[in-house]
Amino acid sequence: MRIFFIVFGIVCVILAGLGVLLPGLPATPFLLLASYAFARSSKRMHDWLINNKIFGPILSDFLDRKGIRLHIKIISLVMMWSMMLLSVFYFIENDIIKYVAAGGAVVGTFAILRFKTIRD
Repeated sequence: MRIFFIVFGIVCVILAGLGVLLPGLPATPFLLLASYAFARSSKRMHDWLINNKIFGPILSDFLDRKGIRLHIKIISLVMMWSMMLLSVFYFIENDIIKYVAAGGAVVGTFAILRFKTIRD
């Protein structure tokens, strides 16, 4: 079971990394799943994730303070909408897929905005 959780955690970290770049794919839920999986399987991997300079602050804010910092929300929304608009206008030709991408961005926006904003 330990190996399963380690592999699952690694997959979740990869998906979180993709979530930073791709519209409609959120990073935070995958970070939470990775944290859970690593806490169950590998102290070293869990410590790495918590102390990671990119994912660590986001994860600790969410777990400890139950929210997302304002600048992270802004960066997330700008990146998500930029990538979605770039994809829809330049890379995606199928109209149905364009609507799916736009819908994913709308859902992602509501998901980000519904969390408490941490102002430091």
